[in-house]
Amino acid sequence: MESTLFPYKNTIESMIISGCSDEYISNFLKFECGVSKGASKVSIRRFCAEHGIQRERLQDSQLEMEVAKAVIETGPTYGRKMIKGYLASKGIKASEGRVGCMLRTINQPYHMARYHGSRNFNPIPYTAEYMGHKLHMDQNEKMVMFGVTHVAAVDGYSRKIVAHCTMPVKTNLTIYQNIYRSAVIEYGMWDQVRVDHGKEFYLTLFMQEKLAHLRNNREKQPYCQTPSTNVSLNS
Repeated sequence: MESTLFPYKNTIESMIISGCSDEYISNFLKFECGVSKGASKVSIRRFCAEHGIQRERLQDSQLEMEVAKAVIETGPTYGRKMIKGYLASKGIKASEGRVGCMLRTINQPYHMARYHGSRNFNPIPYTAEYMGHKLHMDQNEKMVMFGVTHVAAVDGYSRKIVAHCTMPVKTNLTIYQNIYRSAVIEYGMWDQVRVDHGKEFYLTLFMQEKLAHLRNNREKQPYCQTPSTNVSLNS
């Protein structure tokens, strides 16, 4: 490795100091200097590490100017990853964390808009801490063509189906008696029941709230209603 790149040490060092990317240096050695082997990006990084050749760290003031210029050129929609890649394509190396800090400083309104938008794509991971923490109740209407609806209750921690029932007509009383009441009698009170906004769960939610003082963990709300896309039998 050293025998291949060592004759070009001064050239590589000067290009590194001037801010050239590894890819640019690799192409320069291959096409301008005729180095056929040992001039890949990985080889150049290894050679620089062995000989103590390092890029000068871009000052915060300089990086701020470059990020501001990049925002003007690319628009307000690029986040830290895209801006970092855009700067790298211009030979400007900076960590993703530093680029993110600069974007928060110089582009605050657009940063907040991207942040709130990203929450939709990266929701808070689901957690259930123990058996009896969360009870998910949902209905499966794939058999409605045969005149029946299947409703089930699943423990969020163990994923165990604790109660289920197939009914021709879904009513509050049927769901309460065959699903919620059956599960509570056999396993005990759940700290929180999670359902969608369907009216067929109203009696269940009423009883869950009425019996809320019997729960082990009373810090959480006794029930939670979320959109049907967020409540499923596989949750």
